[in-house]
Amino acid sequence: MNPFFTRLTRRAFVALCGAPAVAAVAAPSGSEASADVVDHTPFSALCSRLTGFPAAALPPGFAAALRNALLATGRGEALDALLKGTGDAELERDIISACYSGVLPGVPRPVVATFYGALVWRAAAFAAPRGACAGASSWTKPPAAVGGAL
Repeated sequence: MNPFFTRLTRRAFVALCGAPAVAAVAAPSGSEASADVVDHTPFSALCSRLTGFPAAALPPGFAAALRNALLATGRGEALDALLKGTGDAELERDIISACYSGVLPGVPRPVVATFYGALVWRAAAFAAPRGACAGASSWTKPPAAVGGAL
């Protein structure tokens, strides 16, 4: 079975929902917090360069979560090399894939970080995630008449 299509259990869902609250409580204060934000800026710029979208196109905190996921999977040295301009193509593909799919690499399996915020929905402007309105050209409006009659 493909690990990207595994079922999310209720226990995992509750754990994912509680993760931001735990991260907010455990976040460092003062100069350490500002250094953490500055540290993610080059990675956000790297994501922007690789995907062709501005850094603001990604959901808030996604670049930091992706960076932390890559570090947690033991790819810190390769990431540092990539930020210096001498990285490998496999890591670039993994970053691009994560940004477009919203799925972060994880141990023991990948984790869905965002669904609606994934760049695939911006790249495929004709598509919308299930359950989301696509705007003026979606199912919320009646279809345009073809040949003068409907």
